[in-house]
Amino acid sequence: MSMRPNMKFSIIISAVIIVVVPIIIGFYMLNKVVDPDETMVTRTEVSPELITITGGFADNISRYHGYYLSHHNNSLFIQIKGSKLPIGGSKDFTISFSNTYGSVDEIYLLGPGSNSKKKIWPNP
Repeated sequence: MSMRPNMKFSIIISAVIIVVVPIIIGFYMLNKVVDPDETMVTRTEVSPELITITGGFADNISRYHGYYLSHHNNSLFIQIKGSKLPIGGSKDFTISFSNTYGSVDEIYLLGPGSNSKKKIWPNP
């Protein structure tokens, strides 16, 4: 006894949805920009050669997964990517990169929205 074509198609579509949707949701959650109020920056060092930012998350759940960096008018803007999933990443982070921007006057953490901004250097 063979299945009808419509039933085969429905089973294939259901299987694809069961596999693809969790992957898309997981990828989104792993690359979410974290609100600056959810982070604690413990040290920021700026030299002509290197910029290093050390910190962690205010809760015990979040995990670090990278950052985005932008520069405008001698200010650096960093968006920290994290997730609430206990998959990979670490609770603490150290962001270190070459200072190719010349004179840096201020460094800010930016959140996902345009209103979430926190100055981290020089001392806020």
